[in-house]
Amino acid sequence: MRQEYKKPLFQKGRVLKKEGLETLRDFPYRFVELGMDGWADGILSGFDISYGKGKDGKGQLFVSAGAVWHQGQVVLAEKEVIPFDLFDCPVRVKLCFRPGFSTEDFSVRPMEMHIEEGSQENGGMELGRFRLSKGARLRKDYRDLQDFCTSYNTLDITQVPYAGPGGTTIAPMLLRVFARMVLENQSAKETDVSFALLCLDHPPVPRDCLLWYISRRLGRPYQELSHSEIYQCLVQVAGAGNRVMRQGQRKEGPAVF
Repeated sequence: MRQEYKKPLFQKGRVLKKEGLETLRDFPYRFVELGMDGWADGILSGFDISYGKGKDGKGQLFVSAGAVWHQGQVVLAEKEVIPFDLFDCPVRVKLCFRPGFSTEDFSVRPMEMHIEEGSQENGGMELGRFRLSKGARLRKDYRDLQDFCTSYNTLDITQVPYAGPGGTTIAPMLLRVFARMVLENQSAKETDVSFALLCLDHPPVPRDCLLWYISRRLGRPYQELSHSEIYQCLVQVAGAGNRVMRQGQRKEGPAVF
């Protein structure tokens, strides 16, 4: 069947037609939908979390603007400031979607960011978790893979779901740290080096790719793994030939300033 692709031409003296405007309107949405067909819901970019104090001296969480893939479309969120006073207890920052609706002019997707206390899962898309001491800073300068799960004053992104083909995948930042550890190890295996370069060159790394790598690298049957299990396997691989990593979970006290 014969098809035509029309690209609007903007030339002096020509009248801008409705058909041309509709083509411009539809192109980016159609392009994204085709390129991300089959992707699982998750974060695409942004949503960096930091802690500070407002003008009134009270604690605040600052969440940067971000983009998520949700139910077959890209959803953009603006930066958010959330009051914070939940010191010395585990918290999660969540993005929650509400039922969408349509007006005469817009399709609307309500959403909100909030802080969830405790470790019980109550739905929503996690943006990060931490346990912050009063007077401390929220660290994001990870020294190695184990540092992502430091008990206090460190932003833990190991459970954050990122959008990816065929299933949610883990944070590109985590994979960059893994890649750095592997590439700095002169005795690293070629399989690990190849995968490390993939992590640096092609984010996000598909979940299936992660699962197959873990299966082949650790000599296990291919099986579905949780984010926590994938993270622990990567710690095992990176730590096997890297003496910089410390055994056990590291704890850091308050960095008071």
